[in-house]
Amino acid sequence: MHTQNANSQNAFDLKQSPELIANITSALMPVLSAAVNAAVEKAMVLNTSATMSKEDFAAANGISKSVLEKWIANGVVLLAPTPSTTYTQNRKNKKTGEVKETTMTKHGNPLINVAAWREKNRQHALNCRYIKP
Repeated sequence: MHTQNANSQNAFDLKQSPELIANITSALMPVLSAAVNAAVEKAMVLNTSATMSKEDFAAANGISKSVLEKWIANGVVLLAPTPSTTYTQNRKNKKTGEVKETTMTKHGNPLINVAAWREKNRQHALNCRYIKP
């Protein structure tokens, strides 16, 4: 049996006037350009930086945060050293009334050492028996 579409015409025929095309391109092009520029800039930063946040690393490699935490715990991925700052506060004891100086350390956000990750993958590729140097 031979089948055909019941209606072989387009759903609607849009008359393409130069004004309509100019309006669409003038409204759409800046938005598209900004979106593409933002995506390219983020891709460049992710591919050239030595460190990366956990969320960005998981998204770039297509893994979940729980898998990334397991990789960090097992030493597959290394954390980059982050700066820490020290704060001192004078606290008053409610019972005795004496003032005691307390020192606290605030650690920076943990970052993934992407340079080490890339080097590890490069060394693995060099030692791979399927790739001839």
